[in-house]
Amino acid sequence: METTESNLSELAHLVLKTGVKTVYLVSIAKMKRVIMDTNYWIALKKNPDLFKEFYEVCSSNNVKVYFSYGNFIDLVKAEEQDLMSKIIAAIADYCLPPTPTSGNEYRISDNPLSLIPDDDFRRFAVQQTQGIGMVETLQYIFRSSNWEPVDEFYNGIEEYRDLIHEYGYENLKGLAFKDHLEKQEDSEKLVLHQHELDIVKYVKGEVYLQRFQVMDSNEKPDANDIADLEICTQALLSDCNMLLLESKWINLELIDRVVENIEEGIKPETFDDFDRVISELKTESM
Repeated sequence: METTESNLSELAHLVLKTGVKTVYLVSIAKMKRVIMDTNYWIALKKNPDLFKEFYEVCSSNNVKVYFSYGNFIDLVKAEEQDLMSKIIAAIADYCLPPTPTSGNEYRISDNPLSLIPDDDFRRFAVQQTQGIGMVETLQYIFRSSNWEPVDEFYNGIEEYRDLIHEYGYENLKGLAFKDHLEKQEDSEKLVLHQHELDIVKYVKGEVYLQRFQVMDSNEKPDANDIADLEICTQALLSDCNMLLLESKWINLELIDRVVENIEEGIKPETFDDFDRVISELKTESM
């Protein structure tokens, strides 16, 4: 099948029209909850056959797909995402709103308006999208939103990169969570008590610290890292157990590094091969 926007749009429309998912009680242990790097969402747009195959396997009651806020800020940079909106609506079961700065729980949502970080605009968008469908709501959000990192992001990344190379991971971690350091009994050594930290703040901080640690001393900050690190953070905070990432992050063992430093951390299985993910999902669905 030739890849064109028109035939993929027709396929996505047909899926939305006929592909109603029936919900049954499914074993939690068997359920696969998938988060994907934005490149893999874009691959679905470029390849109708891949979209069809992935949709069919995701229609299983054993598979749930999450659309991350990191995916949203990646895609919102493009001026037009009308077709992508149809693909997201057909594939995604839930949205993952922007990660808060702190908290002891992280929520998922079935409402795409939860992707909007600004409270005032979100309330306005609720009024503007009343009575319209999921696709139209996503199209409205993409058309009405924009995202660019501020200059402080680049300066901050370079500053922390230099600090971690000069003083080491443990010292920078101690600085980041200094309010939660306590002296050990009969020792001058300071210990970080994770149980006193809220999980959102700790996981988010650990993801960024591990990213700084694997940066080369002259490596320049990449704005795309914000979206990728948001995706990684949300995979760890949510109940995701399959994470499809860029090979870069797999090779750097970013998720492994973070989980090693989290008490009772549960590591989602990581992949960088779409075909392998589809194969595993097919096996689980049998």
